Amino acid sequence: MAEPGTDAPAAGARPRRGMPAGDGLTVMLVCLLAWTLLYAPELVRAAESHPAGVRRDISLALLSPIAWVSDLVGLDAVTEAAARSAGRDPDAQIGGVVGGVEVSVDDVPTFDPRPGQTDPGGSPKPTKPPAPPVRDTDLRSPTGDQPLRVVVVGDSLAVGIGYFAERVFRPFFVDVVKQGRISTGLARPDYFSWPGQMRSIVDRYRPDLTIVMIGENDDQHLQAYDGSIVAQVGSGDWTPAYERRAREFAEIATSRKGHVMWVGLPIVRDTNRWPAALRVNDVYEAVAARLPNVGYVDTWSLLSKDGQYTAYYRDEGQVKLIREGDGIHFTSEGYTILMEQVARAAEVEFALDPRTYEA
Repeated sequence: MAEPGTDAPAAGARPRRGMPAGDGLTVMLVCLLAWTLLYAPELVRAAESHPAGVRRDISLALLSPIAWVSDLVGLDAVTEAAARSAGRDPDAQIGGVVGGVEVSVDDVPTFDPRPGQTDPGGSPKPTKPPAPPVRDTDLRSPTGDQPLRVVVVGDSLAVGIGYFAERVFRPFFVDVVKQGRISTGLARPDYFSWPGQMRSIVDRYRPDLTIVMIGENDDQHLQAYDGSIVAQVGSGDWTPAYERRAREFAEIATSRKGHVMWVGLPIVRDTNRWPAALRVNDVYEAVAARLPNVGYVDTWSLLSKDGQYTAYYRDEGQVKLIREGDGIHFTSEGYTILMEQVARAAEVEFALDPRTYEA
């Protein structure tokens, strides 16, 4: 008879058998190996986006043979099918795909020192003084038949706000197109060309409002489309060259009567990353100040406390955890709050119809 307070097995029931610790570890290792084989090509592409150096060389040395095995046994076909079902061509050249439209580095002009050609920073050299900027225009009023077209672009932070933009914007008035790509930025067009991608986005979607959040991966040398170094990080040439790239990107995004809300990088827990983040934020704010139909959202001040990092935010009397454990990305609450702030800023800057979002 079982002692009182214990659970005795029912008559005739088979006793449960646990898995030995060694077997459990084996299963975990097999699953990890299978995952690595399946996603080895994507991991190689992510490694290629890293700055040149020992870390990048080691990552490619370890991952390239695994990617070769994945291709040899056909496991990469599984991830390729998943990528195609999501609307991305896994065989596209570096530069990416928007809605099935491939963007190749060959579509982007290379540097030619002759007047009027593209300089290493990525912007056309002016042949005459630029015209003064025109006054910003308002966003059009959406209807149920013609909703506002909102596109979210940028790196992994943009991927996050892209999903929660659909929570904040009302679907009756707004169509949200998510185009964030992890491990991308403006520093490495040899890996991923955001100017080329933005041209395809504008041609395909004609966005009324483009929300940009980028720069987290840009603390590295600026490279040209052929991989050559244009400006070394930390040099006096870096910031002007980066500003030309940001300006070019914003000009493309607004080229068909579009508007841009450029979201600055937020304060992060690692103080060693602050100088780089503040440097690119100054660039984004300067570009927004000089171009029509481009606004800037200062998230650094918004999400810090007394100039320091905090993972919490006081919203309408409630204290909410808004940052993930990595001290960089946001929780669902954080992305929602961030997206609400962007919508409010667009209402101030461009008279965004307040019916389009919930705050």
